Amino acid sequence: MNRSYFILINKLRNFTLINHYTFPYMFCNKFIFALVLTAIQTAIFVSCNTQNRGEWEVSDASRDTMLNAETNVSDATTMILKIEGHTDDSVKVHGMTIAGGNINKELKVDWYNSKVSVQFEAYRAKQGSLKIKFYVPASL
Repeated sequence: MNRSYFILINKLRNFTLINHYTFPYMFCNKFIFALVLTAIQTAIFVSCNTQNRGEWEVSDASRDTMLNAETNVSDATTMILKIEGHTDDSVKVHGMTIAGGNINKELKVDWYNSKVSVQFEAYRAKQGSLKIKFYVPASL
């Protein structure tokens, strides 16, 4: 091998900024920076989807109601409904019967439209109130 090659290797080995003490520190800083950057990007991505969710409050469970909302999802395939509250008897939400009492239920249904419509039916209930939260995730 060429003598200049060995001289260059020795100079690089003795270079004080990058030696076996500082390299792990530099790598760790780059890793932490990448981790923080990924967390920030994830937070921005999640916060941009806030128009895909909403909440309705049904204060009188004895009346049938059509609940409507608009989202910004153009390629929807699923709608997630979270139903919380209390009724004295069974109700129907989006055609599915839910037993009365304390209600804490999540429904996942097929949905292919940016406009959300959920039918609430009193069914057998005479009194109570519910909160119905919806979420329409964007397809990837």
